[in-house]
Amino acid sequence: MADINDTKLRRLDFALLIAFQEVYRGGKLASAARRLNLSQPAISQSIKRLQQIVGKPLFVRRPDGMQPTPYAVAIAPKIDQLLALSRDTLLEPSSFDPTRSIRQFRISANDFAGSLLAAPLIAYFGREAPQARLAIGFAGGPLQAFTALQRGEIDVAIGKFDRLPEDIVSQRLFEEDYLVVARRKHPLLKGKLTKATYLKASHLIVSFAGDLRGTIDEQLERAGERRVVAASSPLFLATFAAVATSDLITTSPRRLVDRFANKFGLDAYDLPFKTAGFSVDLIRTRMSDRDPAISWLTHAIQCVLA
Repeated sequence: MADINDTKLRRLDFALLIAFQEVYRGGKLASAARRLNLSQPAISQSIKRLQQIVGKPLFVRRPDGMQPTPYAVAIAPKIDQLLALSRDTLLEPSSFDPTRSIRQFRISANDFAGSLLAAPLIAYFGREAPQARLAIGFAGGPLQAFTALQRGEIDVAIGKFDRLPEDIVSQRLFEEDYLVVARRKHPLLKGKLTKATYLKASHLIVSFAGDLRGTIDEQLERAGERRVVAASSPLFLATFAAVATSDLITTSPRRLVDRFANKFGLDAYDLPFKTAGFSVDLIRTRMSDRDPAISWLTHAIQCVLA
């Protein structure tokens, strides 16, 4: 098996990988040919040669362009990493021009960070990197985010992270605390929120696991107190929508309340007791420090969340 793999590697050259990368990012043979200053048949032949080497189809021709196969989607991040590492090893460090970039940037974020980030970052890309593409997804918990970074499936992840692997580095984006929101003219609140009213009210919480217990409940129980949790939802904005049409209240990160409460017709209240806040970090691989494009992405995220 090793001899067979060695034979395949001897048939491989970087021009095939670069052609694959351009077709994958642009979705068309003609645009890839223009960017690489080659003919369209030359690009097509490169893809055919690469398919012969890997032994699997990479693209399916459609009326609107070249659709990558599941195998191509799986190997694309690894090819990006391989080419980036090769450039870093063999060439002088290059600069990144966002105005000309056609790169696809991939971010993993939890619901809180994603809700804050999506609209302003998409607008930022529209101004600063109009040809680049942006994908914001949810990788799962911290371990899934670490694995996705290490495999090159995402460029950065945003959320709450504690212990980091040695090959992952973090940057603090901001510290956060909580506010309470309820519909306007809520019958229990009458313009103010006391601790007694908070404990008496029915709560809707955000729970990714689908349970009825959150961080606030843990902190209340340590003080020997308990609130009434009537329901949970996996998404903050869906929770805001439900609170806007019911007598439920919800406790939410301050930045989300500042951004969205008024749009849902909600009133905001200070939490009527002290509670611990939390931090939101951006993580990336140590190796990505050498990639000026990911450094630009990190700066863009910091700008829109400042």
